[in-house]
Amino acid sequence: MRIIWAIDAFEDNKELNQKMADYITHLHETTQAEIEPLYLLRENEIVLPTYEVPAWVTDHSKTAESLFREVLSDYNLPFLKEPKVIPHASQSHAGAAETLSNYALKSHADLIIVGSHGRQGFQRFILGSFAESLLLQSEVPVCVVGSHALKTRSSRSILFPTEFGEHSKDNFRHVLDLARKFNAEVLLLHAIARPIESLFDLDTRPRVYNYDGKMMTLEQIVESQIEAQSHRAQQWVDWAAKEGVIAHFHIDNTFKPIDELILDAIETHQSDLIVMEAQSGPMSAALLGSYTRNVVRKATCPVYVLTRHFYDKQEDRFIDTPAP
Repeated sequence: MRIIWAIDAFEDNKELNQKMADYITHLHETTQAEIEPLYLLRENEIVLPTYEVPAWVTDHSKTAESLFREVLSDYNLPFLKEPKVIPHASQSHAGAAETLSNYALKSHADLIIVGSHGRQGFQRFILGSFAESLLLQSEVPVCVVGSHALKTRSSRSILFPTEFGEHSKDNFRHVLDLARKFNAEVLLLHAIARPIESLFDLDTRPRVYNYDGKMMTLEQIVESQIEAQSHRAQQWVDWAAKEGVIAHFHIDNTFKPIDELILDAIETHQSDLIVMEAQSGPMSAALLGSYTRNVVRKATCPVYVLTRHFYDKQEDRFIDTPAP
């Protein structure tokens, strides 16, 4: 497993960097992954804010590499590969994210790990978010360690919110692969969608909905959905068992916003890692937008996102693997 650790080494964010360092230490100990630290250097950026620069120093890239090694030495990570500095000309987060995405693809990386400050409101509007730009650009899965992350030393419990759609099958194969690497259990989380209300709403009768061509009460629809989705979820649990992974499922019918549901599930089910998909389906379509951003900013564990472009590549190793 090859991992790129994208780190902004020269910002005052040592607490966040330490959380990422703890997490990549866990990943290395668990999977023996090859981990390459990487810093993106703007070509017009002087990256020496706390050092005196001799007049003869003109190659900022080489100087940045030297200082990058010095910064990394604070985290005691002897297993890291040689640090790399990549110059780029873009002045935007999107341009920097594209540079990193291209490098990850060309170097055959399996995962990019990046930190997120979890900024919100006006501060985020001004500063933007490199991590969120990367989620839109990358063809490689991205794992975000946020400023609220507390669980960075274990991956024994993986939370996988899913719609049980066709793309989810490919994603679940990826989750099972991760679970085997981490020796982890998996919790499938599915949310029952609130039905569209029918026009027939009489004060003297229960509120009814047009569902699959029938007029049914909300309670009847929810019961039907729970039964159908529980049956499907059990098929996936059985599938996981055949792959040597213990899985469980939870079907939620509270109609909570998806981001709140996921964040609550982290604590309720003691999850160490969230794997989120970004593809078709009501839940996953939402995950591609504000829900993903909110989960990434507030999650108390790392968030592993199977990015939109990740679906464009057909993984040959999955072709012959049957799915329910």
